[in-house]
Amino acid sequence: MLLAIDVGNTSTTFGLFDGEKLVKQWFSPTAKVSPKSLASSTKNQISSVFVCSVVPEIDRTLKVECRKLLGVEPFFVTAENIPVLKIKFKNKKEIGADRVVDALAAYKLYGGPCIIVDFGTATTFDVISSKGEYLGGAIAPGITLARDALYHQTAKLPKVEIKAPKNIIGKDTVSAMQSGLVYGYVAMVEGMVEKIKSEILNPKSEINPKAQNSKFKIIATGGYAKLICKYTTVVDTIDQELTLKGLQMIGEMNALAF
Repeated sequence: MLLAIDVGNTSTTFGLFDGEKLVKQWFSPTAKVSPKSLASSTKNQISSVFVCSVVPEIDRTLKVECRKLLGVEPFFVTAENIPVLKIKFKNKKEIGADRVVDALAAYKLYGGPCIIVDFGTATTFDVISSKGEYLGGAIAPGITLARDALYHQTAKLPKVEIKAPKNIIGKDTVSAMQSGLVYGYVAMVEGMVEKIKSEILNPKSEINPKAQNSKFKIIATGGYAKLICKYTTVVDTIDQELTLKGLQMIGEMNALAF
């Protein structure tokens, strides 16, 4: 079996695969990743561990615990060692591992060109061409970060539950904040998707527009994907296990390479 570990800034997701089938999934706050986090795995049956991490200080802990508890040397995926994916980026070290893993998974599962919208601690947009090239993307504050910034950086705004109010025009402070967070992010997704498409298909673009087509696949993932995508029609697919699936694919490719 393969153990996939997605280390995010807020939460770490573990996925246990039997071949291509995800048979078990569990979560841990990233700040509390410990030997107990690996307790849900079937220790004796794990033959490989693949990790994508955006939190370097957690990496050493995972390495030690995987060696000690599972007897396996974990493979940390980066933009520099990811197989197959062609990365059109000046400095690969700057790209988060989760973004390139998502890009590989999205292209393999849904084809290209595609745009991945990941609603995590940050809200990210990643773009893959028809040829499977990672073209880059955009990064915005995540919804929770935006909510917390309003609460901590203002004198009177409360910390609100992130949910959609009945109306876009709020009649009180709480509903006005909820509207800005939910419908504001809906508008951002719709606007960014449209602008990304326009840039790629522009005849003057540095990307060859003739190699693309207008049928972009828009894939959403991350904690708030279901909430935001409920109020927009631009997203084609919600895939909450996209990163784990990407790690499983990379594990399979590595096994075939040896």
